[in-house]
Amino acid sequence: MNYIDFFENEIPNWMRASNQKMQEVGFATDAYWDWVVWSMAEVCKKYNDDEFVKKQFGLIFELLEEKAK
Repeated sequence: MNYIDFFENEIPNWMRASNQKMQEVGFATDAYWDWVVWSMAEVCKKYNDDEFVKKQFGLIFELLEEKAK
């Protein structure tokens, strides 16, 4: 796995898409959180559920949850 590409492209692309989705539907909406779970799962699948990728997105999810509190 190309971890540099993952951090330089995949994560920033996901963050941009997340910000766009937040603007579209709002942060505290089911639509946003449904998208978060779906999109994270899609990226993990893209990387064959690599444990490192899953943990990185787990961390991002935890940070989003903290922000939601």
